[in-house]
Amino acid sequence: MPRSQDPSLPELPALQPTWLAVVRAYHLCDQVLTRRLADLGLKTSEHEVLVNLLLYPGSTQQQLGAHLFAAKSVVSSLVTKLEARGLLERAADANDARIWRLHLTRTGHQLARRALAVQIEVVTAMGEGSNATDNARLVATLDRVSAILQAMP
Repeated sequence: MPRSQDPSLPELPALQPTWLAVVRAYHLCDQVLTRRLADLGLKTSEHEVLVNLLLYPGSTQQQLGAHLFAAKSVVSSLVTKLEARGLLERAADANDARIWRLHLTRTGHQLARRALAVQIEVVTAMGEGSNATDNARLVATLDRVSAILQAMP
């Protein structure tokens, strides 16, 4: 489709195709993960909680929120739902009773391992055709872009 010839429209930045490529890749990754996790009875956000607790057992909700880039209320809701499903449990911290540590149940642990396998499969496929130098360059570029975006008001 040809672009509008309206002269009052601003010129798009040279990075527009790069931005669109990042957004497209993110959405496609999200779509693939969503489909494959649905086969396990999981939403992407639930997968993130379970995999993070598999990798970092005993995390607090605050620590989990930092890993998920999610608000406290979102994490609290997810934890409550997953606890009700018997996938995780809360335990008081041995040194501070005000802190709750989160642990996977046996069922949660098994499901988290299956969800992690899905994630690994998708991430591995995403890297096909790339080498370590390509990956390092992409990470460095996206980290720089993230720092710029975080500094914006």
